[in-house]
Amino acid sequence: MDCNVIKDLIPLYIDKCCSEETTVEVEKHLKSCKDCNMDYERMCKWSEKYNNPQKIESKKKTTKINLWKASILQSVVMFLSFVLIAFGVREEAATPTGLVNGLWALNLVIPATGFMLSLVNWYFVRLYSSKKAFSAFSSFITFSITLIAYVWGWLHYELSSIQSIKHFIWGITLSAFFCIASAFTSHFYAKLSGKE
Repeated sequence: MDCNVIKDLIPLYIDKCCSEETTVEVEKHLKSCKDCNMDYERMCKWSEKYNNPQKIESKKKTTKINLWKASILQSVVMFLSFVLIAFGVREEAATPTGLVNGLWALNLVIPATGFMLSLVNWYFVRLYSSKKAFSAFSSFITFSITLIAYVWGWLHYELSSIQSIKHFIWGITLSAFFCIASAFTSHFYAKLSGKE
């Protein structure tokens, strides 16, 4: 038989989808032709690597476990953000007037809200080309939301002096921490979700 015909038949031969006559002809040719035999061995290795049912099943189990871990991570991070926001709102409500009015909103509620709202991006992890792009954009969203909220806080609480900046210096520090945390946690989430 011609080598080109044998090369077309090798995948069927490997999958045991050939008739007995064809199997005999392919085996005869493989014994006498080194080139076709090399192609056959290469295709067998490829077939073992990519068509092994045990590996496929193992990969499916690992994927399910990782997706479950990713969901748990997202839930825990969202819950912790919500707890920080609730605590900050409670403390802010306890100080409706005076110098400390706005302290909790600027130092805790705004940074935690920016972080929590950036978690919405996690639902779109599959749209990103890489873990790095997803992580960078998650951090950017945290930063953007927090910055917008600070501008609102600055106007709402009528802050205008250097003393006012000291008023929420911890909030700026916490915001920076949340931007970094957003980058790291979203990178880990993307890895668990199977993003390369």
